[in-house]
Amino acid sequence: MSAPVSPDEAVFRAHLAGGRFRSGAAAGRWRLVAVAWPHAVFGVRAADGAEYGLRFECSDYPRTPPTAGLWDLELNAPLAVNKWPAGRDRIPLAFNPGWKNGACLYLPCDRISIEGHANWYQQHPSLVWDPAIGIAHYLRVVHDLVNSSDYGGRRAA
Repeated sequence: MSAPVSPDEAVFRAHLAGGRFRSGAAAGRWRLVAVAWPHAVFGVRAADGAEYGLRFECSDYPRTPPTAGLWDLELNAPLAVNKWPAGRDRIPLAFNPGWKNGACLYLPCDRISIEGHANWYQQHPSLVWDPAIGIAHYLRVVHDLVNSSDYGGRRAA
């Protein structure tokens, strides 16, 4: 017999079954790797074919935004900094190992990063967490970054 699913996990799983997430997965933009609630691991495909793992902490989903850090899908551990995305402008800001010691991405859709950045609600409204869209929103933001003209591959490459 399986354990009961919490309300936040039930919404999360409904979002995974929804069209936004499934459309991105079918297009090869991202994939679900694992869920061990309240954590979920995804792979996001970059312009050069590299796949970046993201490990999300999703407590109180979707009312509270998740937070995510780069994740090594092979080692099941935080991704080494030399394997992080490289770029010139937006990429080094979003994927900044110095921000909170690399524990999360510096993005308006991230629970930890939005704290103290009330200006982001006006400056970057399309990037702020939207609970109605859910996890596909955060994945889309990351996918757009690693498929932008600013993306320069992995740091060690």
